[in-house]
Amino acid sequence: MMIKFDFSGWGHLWDKPPDLLQLSIGHFYNDLCASMWFTYLMIYLEKVLRIRSSSAGFMMLIGQVTDAISTPLVGIASDSSLLPNFSLKIGRRLTWHMIDEKIFAGTLCVSLSFPFIFNRCFACSDSESEWYKVLWFAPFIMVFQFGWASVQISHLALIPELSSIDSSRTSMNSLRYASTVAANLAVFVVFAWFFSQNTDHTDIGPYDLPHFRTAGFMVLGGGLIMTLLFYLTIREPIHGQRLSRANSLASDTSELVRMHWTSWFGHLQFYQIALLYMTSRLYINVSQVYFPFYITMTQNYTKKYVAILPMVSYISSFVISVINGIPCLNSFINRKFIFLFGISSGISTCIWMLFELTLWQMYFVASLIGITQAILLITSLSITADLINRNTESGAFVYGAMSFVDKLANGVAYQIIELWNPSCDPTQPHKACTNFYRVVMVYVPAGCLMIGLITLFSLISSKIGERIRRRHSKRMLGFFTPISMGLVSGMLSSFLSLLIEKRSRWSSLALHLTNLASETLFRHLNNHGYVCKVKRGEVIPFMIGVGVFSYFHSTGKLDESTRKAFK
Repeated sequence: MMIKFDFSGWGHLWDKPPDLLQLSIGHFYNDLCASMWFTYLMIYLEKVLRIRSSSAGFMMLIGQVTDAISTPLVGIASDSSLLPNFSLKIGRRLTWHMIDEKIFAGTLCVSLSFPFIFNRCFACSDSESEWYKVLWFAPFIMVFQFGWASVQISHLALIPELSSIDSSRTSMNSLRYASTVAANLAVFVVFAWFFSQNTDHTDIGPYDLPHFRTAGFMVLGGGLIMTLLFYLTIREPIHGQRLSRANSLASDTSELVRMHWTSWFGHLQFYQIALLYMTSRLYINVSQVYFPFYITMTQNYTKKYVAILPMVSYISSFVISVINGIPCLNSFINRKFIFLFGISSGISTCIWMLFELTLWQMYFVASLIGITQAILLITSLSITADLINRNTESGAFVYGAMSFVDKLANGVAYQIIELWNPSCDPTQPHKACTNFYRVVMVYVPAGCLMIGLITLFSLISSKIGERIRRRHSKRMLGFFTPISMGLVSGMLSSFLSLLIEKRSRWSSLALHLTNLASETLFRHLNNHGYVCKVKRGEVIPFMIGVGVFSYFHSTGKLDESTRKAFK
């Protein structure tokens, strides 16, 4: 009797199930580089090369903007069939993962540029301006980020190509993230060993340059070996065999059509999930970039914990990713509920980081950060794959667009943070830097999670991947007009204003913000038909403001300057 196994759940294009382990190592080289980039680049530039915080943030901004611009362009090119004949034998995704005949991309760009980033400026002297260092590193950063984006987008686009089953895609995303964790752990083990050998200095400084340079070359060698294994073992489904439905989940027509990359701009979920993905990545990257500063400058631990505590984070991430990668388990778990759990865990961690922490508490906080990062990244990638569904012919563009808003937001955030950085000497105690990195690690990630929570609530009633018809979505798209975006930005600015302003002036500030927000909300609801049109309806928010003002005045809560102005 012959036993026949049914692998249809893994995708009907394959005559055998996709090798998940082979897929997971395809991004290992990128993950090694990203670990050093996000965790150690900022502290390397500021403490080892002695570059000012504003210049370090500017170089990070250059890299993130280059990555942001590259990702949608690489996505469009990866989706295109306009490739040389030899590349079709490799696969359009794998071609961009490697190099095209005419366009240098992917692995080659990363390999040629990354070793120069974590190295000294060979064309600079100590007496020359700091801008010479910026001009030296900028081209290498741009080439590296273009190559990194090429590998990232093409590898992500392979996931919906390999399987159309939700649980299979989640398993692939989970094992892909497990590979990311393994790469980060490898980097942290290397730095933990380097820093433990150097007992003469407890802080990070110019004397640590050989450690960063050696680690860069180790990343290069290990990454190339893993990438070669990926190229030799993975194969991509033949392009063009699968057509996709206009409504992938609930189509009432049997007509099969292709979805052009420009078609995504007409779907509301595209914008919602882009915002969800952006806030997830912003939380992950900001908490990863500034965690070493928080460890050494805010909690005053030695530099060996700059490697040990992030390692704890990624060990907990690895456990979560392995659990989430079990197909029979993740198929029964609602993605939105898991994402909500991740947001709750992240906000709890941010609140805890407001206080002075003992060493065991730091280990626990590091574990919670890792759990939150794993949940947010895996779930956001799975939701993005659900959005693509069977429209894999333009899947790379979707991932590119998501990465565009993610990288652009990250770059702008780093630059703004570094412009406010007091740039303290790590060898001297400074209360300004202690408070600065505490604020960065608490309020910036927490703000991202709050925006993600609002976005998640907007997706509760919808089914991810369902293409809503234009006549039904036109009214909903009104929420994404400049007026509503102004309302969201007004809420964020109000929150920041309350943090900056003196407590004695909170009542006056609340009065002004209430009047402004109520007027904006009324105009938004009125313009899109959610409330009936009222002649001279602007008087309604004005009366709300007057009512709030009267309440503060009668209870004596107005500050002295406002009371004088009123009199």
